[in-house]
Amino acid sequence: MNELKLNELKERRLVSALARSCDITGQHLTNILKGKYNAKPELARRLASTACRLTTLHIFEPHDFNPKMNPALQNLCDDVRFRVIHLDTRDDQVGSVVELLGDEPDDLELLQAMHECVWDGERRLIHHPDRLIELED
Repeated sequence: MNELKLNELKERRLVSALARSCDITGQHLTNILKGKYNAKPELARRLASTACRLTTLHIFEPHDFNPKMNPALQNLCDDVRFRVIHLDTRDDQVGSVVELLGDEPDDLELLQAMHECVWDGERRLIHHPDRLIELED
């Protein structure tokens, strides 16, 4: 995590509140913040979302808590499942980003829509030109 973001958490005295909100120990979070451990993808997303909520700043991202995450896919890990509803046929598909992109791995508009569904941990229904995309329960 960059120093400005880390200082924001420390100055607001939110490190222990962040740990409690994410059900981890303060020591575990301290080790993550110092770079001794990388948070698992699900925890990294939860930490980022909670840090944004606690600070009211939308500056924290999952790779702040796990720098080894691919920034292009930081919110779109295999454990995140989406429902895609095709508006013309009313068919729906459920799957991870890899499963749903399938034959079109370069569909940047669909990737962007999926990012918008999950970037801050809030539920969203995203309208893509011919599809609706949402997080699967």
